[in-house]
Amino acid sequence: MTPFRIGRGRETPGKRTYLVALTVDCVGNGLWTPVALIFFTRAQHLPLAHVGAALTVGGLLGLLAGPVNGLLVDRWGPANGAALSYAVRTGAFALFPFVSATWQVGALAVVAAAADRLFWTASTPLLARLVPAEALLGVLSTASVLKVSGWAAGGAIGATAGGLLIDSGTGLHLVAYANGLTYAAAMVLVLTVRRHVRPSSAAEPPADGRAWRWRDLRDDPGFLRLCLLTLLLAFVSDCLTAMLPVVVIVVLGQPSWVPGVVIAVACVSMAVARRPAVAYARRVPAPRVLRLACCFLTLAVLVMAPSGWAGPATTAVVLCAALIGTLGDALFAPVVTTTANAAAPPGLEGRYNATFQTSFGIAGAVAPAAGTALLAHGNTVLWLGLAVVCAGTALSVGFLTRPTRPVAAPAPAPLRRIVVGGISGAGKTTLAAALAGALDIRHIEMDALYHGPGWTHRAEFADDVERATRTPAWICDAQYHWVVGDLLGERADTFVWLDLPRRTVMNRVLRRSVVRAATGRELWHGNRETWRSMLRNPRHPLRWAWSQHATRRAETAAFLRLHPGLAVVHLTSASQARQWLRSIEHRPLSPAPSPLSAGGTPMQDRRREPAPPGEPLLEIHGGSRLSGSVRTSGFKHSLVTTVAAAATASAPVRIGNCPDIVETTVLGEIFRAAGAHAHYDGPAETFTVDASAWDRAELPADLVGRIHGSLYLLPALVSRNGVARLPASGGCTIGEGPRGRPVEHMLDVMGRFGVTTRLTADGSVDLTAQRLTPCTIDMLDYTRNKALMSGPCYSGAVKTALLMGAVTQGTTTLHHPYLKPDVTDMVTVLRDLGADIEFAGPETWVVHGRGPQALDRPADVTLIPDLIEVVTWICAGVLLADEPLRITGPGIDRAVHALAPEFDLLDRMGVRVDVGADEVTAHPLAKPLRPVEFTAMSRGVFSDSQPFLALLAAYAEGPTHIREAVWEHRFGFAPELEALGMRTAVDDTVLRVDGPCPPYRPGTDLHATDLRAAAVLLLAALAVPGRTTLRNHHHLARGYRDLVEDLVKLGADIRHTTAPDVRPKLTAGAGADPA
Repeated sequence: MTPFRIGRGRETPGKRTYLVALTVDCVGNGLWTPVALIFFTRAQHLPLAHVGAALTVGGLLGLLAGPVNGLLVDRWGPANGAALSYAVRTGAFALFPFVSATWQVGALAVVAAAADRLFWTASTPLLARLVPAEALLGVLSTASVLKVSGWAAGGAIGATAGGLLIDSGTGLHLVAYANGLTYAAAMVLVLTVRRHVRPSSAAEPPADGRAWRWRDLRDDPGFLRLCLLTLLLAFVSDCLTAMLPVVVIVVLGQPSWVPGVVIAVACVSMAVARRPAVAYARRVPAPRVLRLACCFLTLAVLVMAPSGWAGPATTAVVLCAALIGTLGDALFAPVVTTTANAAAPPGLEGRYNATFQTSFGIAGAVAPAAGTALLAHGNTVLWLGLAVVCAGTALSVGFLTRPTRPVAAPAPAPLRRIVVGGISGAGKTTLAAALAGALDIRHIEMDALYHGPGWTHRAEFADDVERATRTPAWICDAQYHWVVGDLLGERADTFVWLDLPRRTVMNRVLRRSVVRAATGRELWHGNRETWRSMLRNPRHPLRWAWSQHATRRAETAAFLRLHPGLAVVHLTSASQARQWLRSIEHRPLSPAPSPLSAGGTPMQDRRREPAPPGEPLLEIHGGSRLSGSVRTSGFKHSLVTTVAAAATASAPVRIGNCPDIVETTVLGEIFRAAGAHAHYDGPAETFTVDASAWDRAELPADLVGRIHGSLYLLPALVSRNGVARLPASGGCTIGEGPRGRPVEHMLDVMGRFGVTTRLTADGSVDLTAQRLTPCTIDMLDYTRNKALMSGPCYSGAVKTALLMGAVTQGTTTLHHPYLKPDVTDMVTVLRDLGADIEFAGPETWVVHGRGPQALDRPADVTLIPDLIEVVTWICAGVLLADEPLRITGPGIDRAVHALAPEFDLLDRMGVRVDVGADEVTAHPLAKPLRPVEFTAMSRGVFSDSQPFLALLAAYAEGPTHIREAVWEHRFGFAPELEALGMRTAVDDTVLRVDGPCPPYRPGTDLHATDLRAAAVLLLAALAVPGRTTLRNHHHLARGYRDLVEDLVKLGADIRHTTAPDVRPKLTAGAGADPA
């Protein structure tokens, strides 16, 4: 089950029309409900008891149409499904005046009830395709208010009409026709919104290629638990709604107008509570919202418990209970409906929502009968009984909303020598036999080799296993490890750990033992299980599974630590095992051909020399789960541009939320080497720089060469001295130019301001400027793709032009500027320092330069949280955490806004990320993600984000295509991910990730080519049980405060080490010089 991410939405075409249709529908429902029994008894002259039974049975039988309804919605679309529902109900109500027998009432009731369930099955998917995902919660809440208001208005009209027309058959017929007309009107309105409905991707078959089946829902226990939670809460809510009028009038003897007042108050209070309820639900995780809803409903029924003793205050007590219950409903229904819709895989929304809506249907059918049965024992018993149900539900919310555990990784290739481990009764032999059949390899049944006649132990057992495992392909269960454990660990390539909960194991082993003892079935060599052995043998599987469950788990973990070369598939539930087995039965043995072109090639050539002795390495022991919270640092790119702006000024600049990274240290050393002031306050995370005393025209090569950001000091150098020399800068090697990064675009921009530039062969830059002149620049000239406004030079060119414009006398105009935070933050700093920068339009900036002397005002700025660090931690929380990972930091809301393309993409993939006022919460992977296609570009998803999105794509059910429109040669991390077991292919500027195939292969020596490659490889290695090493991890220090230490604090096992000396020792007689 994939929970949802709540955000704020916007008005969308078709939404209002659909909500009007829903209101008209509910008015019709309310109109009909009060007169239904009167209609059939007075107008059609049928017995009341028979009519009531027919309507009840018809309503219950209508629930059985759920599977058909779900299929119709998925095949025809939700808009057509809703229209069909209205059409069927219009026809049914047109026929009601012609019924003359009870069976006809029942038949039409079945049709009408089935059509009604079809509408509610289609309703949420239809809204989800009309409005953005972040707006769905608010729209569903509005729909709830309109639904209740429509029912109330229709009910008032219906009750009045029923009273006036109770003796008029024709008048009652008109009520039925009027209801049919409301359905017809709603149908017309729904048909008008079809053009606004977004298409949905077709349902993708499971990994085995067969069609989706209803019983596959059992493999999504998180969704089924949500349905159970909905059933319980809906039952309490329906009982409260159904029994309140009965109790008020019959038990408490209140006037007949009181229920009407209660309904009116409930409608008004729900409308009033809608906005704060939605606002609260947007800030708080869904389980907490549902727990609060349970508390409100519990309080509401508890308020009603002493209502029989309230005396004159009875009406006030009832109104109070109605108000509190309304608050619970306002929180509960929209949140569970949004969650259920988000849980549905693409193309299966109808079938999932049909199952979910059945919860409401069952609750509605059971509530009246259960309520009256409890009321028969007394008013207090009724309300206390409901309080117990609701309180129990509140205590169980954590379990009932727990997402489905991640699906196991697909089978690692080649899967030729496999050991299946687990406690007795877990199903090792059954799974091994199924795998053997799927892979067409030999199954070695260990029990058959170990046990001789009379349950004796065969002396030849070890020799038989040794001979059987000499072959290139086999599978066996991990039995009798004290005899053959080392042998299996050395010869196997894959270990499948069937690590099921004790309750599941005991259930299985009990059933197996009872069947074997009852049937006397022969096992191996004439052996049979008996009732006596079950009771007396301490090593009987039934007793062994109970007493040794924890011990066997620890032994298995120790076995895997002793054999780190094994690829491990860890299965922790029966549903995981079933899904994993299906993924193997028809798994592709090689990456699928790329749909992009025939040129896509798997990236497999990573042959390189081993790490030289003494080289620093990270030793990563994967498999540990993360938990806790993490605080982000300031944005590295904004730090560089802010310091570059400060270098042009003659006033101090104080930078808050400054990250303690290499860039900060080196920039401070550069300032001090130039005679300027720079001080970093670690505890306060502030960096203060003052370039007033800057007196150098050339900077030290050893400092400049360590970071790429030193290039942005060029405008300050040339404006201060008229001449300048900057040695070759450093940074990640991800492009063209000296040291892999382009420089010419910055020199070209400076040339437009009158600067004479020269780029030497070693990458150094010489600058000369007699006089700076303003200019007009279309920044699209520095993009590689003008349509996408993207390219490797775009950002740097805009930053250089802004800095030059600020230090140049006159008016400089920039068209189509780069709009990411590192540039907009630079504009803010320059303005604070005294620059006059005007936004002349959405795509034009005008800089009224007054020379560097005008930049003389002190500035105090706070950096936005590092955007790529936020993406990094979201990826870590989704793939590595066992509970939601909280990401905090000053200004996190600004980071979320700046990462809007990334958050939209994560939402499309099915990643759950909750956004609060001061934190972002990443939820662990609950089900396979959805494949996507996207482009990393200057005005969209950051190029720095795409490595982490590529790692997430390995957990998607299908191929993901990532186009890189900023840098060339940006996929250096891909062959390393493939070494861990992922399937990747590169076609020029497009990376294809074939999922599902997460990293699974330990024992790999990974090589990081740049900063983001180092970070994504570190996360990928942590996802792989076993030992992995990472070279060139020094890149991390240029972009993260201390990523390794932060991961360790959250529970990761990462150690700093050095490469051993693996060179052969030369001795005399073995190639050494005997002299």
